[in-house]
Amino acid sequence: MLSLFAVGSTGCATIVSEKRYPVTVTNTQAPTYFSIQNRKNETIHQGVTPQQVTLDAKAFPFWPAKYSVVFAGNDATTQTVPLKAKIDPWVAGNIVIGGVAGTVIDGATGAMFKLPAEVKGQIPPQFAVTDVNQGFSLAAAAVKVPAAAPVVATVSGQGVEPKVQTASARVGDYSQPATFRR
Repeated sequence: MLSLFAVGSTGCATIVSEKRYPVTVTNTQAPTYFSIQNRKNETIHQGVTPQQVTLDAKAFPFWPAKYSVVFAGNDATTQTVPLKAKIDPWVAGNIVIGGVAGTVIDGATGAMFKLPAEVKGQIPPQFAVTDVNQGFSLAAAAVKVPAAAPVVATVSGQGVEPKVQTASARVGDYSQPATFRR
């Protein structure tokens, strides 16, 4: 009897689902820089593909989370892929077991919604370097080198200072920061 009360006082999705989901961010062509914005267009995560991030499935009670994943490509191109939580199929269990109370609990906790396991960009890559010690914040990104050598960056407490390394490069070559010195 006690177990029936416990099951009846929670929603089905609350019992078997999550409120936060791991989402793998990938790009079809090669690794590239990405950022994730929430409904308010605030950047909540940035990194380099492939990377797994954990995101909330709800924005507010009974309101699914909605994100925009922006992939940065070469030549300053970007691709925005929407990422929206959908109704979790386990919510249907509330009709059989939890009734209205279970649906209310699932909606309030966020277990009513589920995010897809993967979001994939399809954009030519932009090379980027992140600093793991700084929470994957962007340390440097590729630049189009008009007629100079590959770029070497020095990371100091004041930021990234680009320096030119003596080597040959063709007009239009893309270079990725090669070394970091502290």
